[in-house]
Amino acid sequence: MAAFDPARLGPVPGSRVAVVGGCGGMGRVLVRALLDTGVQVAVLDLPSSLAQNPPPSQALSLAMDGSDAASVQSAFAALAAQWPHLDGFVNLAGFFKGFHPVRDLPVEVFDEVIAGNLRCHFLCARAALPLLHASGQGSLVSVASTMAVDVVKNYTHYGMAKAGIVGMIKGLARENAPTVRVNGIAPGLTNTAFLTGGTGREKIFDGIPEEVYAKRVPMKRMAQPQDMAGPILFLLGAASSFVNGEMLIVDGGVYTQ
Repeated sequence: MAAFDPARLGPVPGSRVAVVGGCGGMGRVLVRALLDTGVQVAVLDLPSSLAQNPPPSQALSLAMDGSDAASVQSAFAALAAQWPHLDGFVNLAGFFKGFHPVRDLPVEVFDEVIAGNLRCHFLCARAALPLLHASGQGSLVSVASTMAVDVVKNYTHYGMAKAGIVGMIKGLARENAPTVRVNGIAPGLTNTAFLTGGTGREKIFDGIPEEVYAKRVPMKRMAQPQDMAGPILFLLGAASSFVNGEMLIVDGGVYTQ
C-alpha cells in the first residue's frame, strides 16, 4: 500500500491512471489535475470526442467506443502493450437521450442509453481489472449520478442505467478486495456538455440556466467540473485506502436522505 501523504490528495507521482471519457467536461479537468501532479494519464474516448477536445500532448490517447465489446478489447490491448499495470482507473462515460416517460420510450432509445452508460461501465471495468490487479493496489472509480437514487420523471431509463452502475460498484468492491478498491461518485447536475446531450454526441437539449437550477441547491449554484475532480482524486489516492464499495454523492446537498 502506498504511504499516505497528508499533504497530497490524489495518487502519487508516477502512478498510471486511465480515464474513460477524459475528453468531457469532468474528464478534461480531472486529466489536467492528474498531469499537473505528476501522474501518467491515458485517455480513452470516442473518436468524435477526441477530435472535439484533444487531450494534452502528455497524455496517451486511445479511441474507443465503450459500449462496443470489440472496441473496448482492442483499446485495452493497446493500453496493456504500453503499460503493464494500472494504479487507477476512472470511468466518466455517460449520456442522456429520450426525454419521455417509460410508456412512450422507444425500445431502441432504452437500449442505447443502457449501452452507453451501464454496458460501457461493465465492459471497461472488466477490461481494466486485470491491469489494476497487476498493480497490487489499484483503485477503480466509476461515475454514476444522483439519478441512481432519486429519479426525476422522464429520466427513468437513465436512472435504471445509473442504478446498475451502483450495483456493479458494490459487487466489484467485494469481488476484488483487497488488491483493488472499487468506489464511485454520484454527481448532481453539473455544468458540462451533458446538459445538452453529451460530449461528442448530438445536441438534444438547449441546456439548463444555472440561475434556474441553483434555486434547488443548498449551495446556491450548479456544480462545476472541478467540484468532481477532488472527490475522484481522493478515491484514487492513498488517503482513501480503507474506503471500498462506497458511492459518494456530490450534489451540493440536494439529495440528503
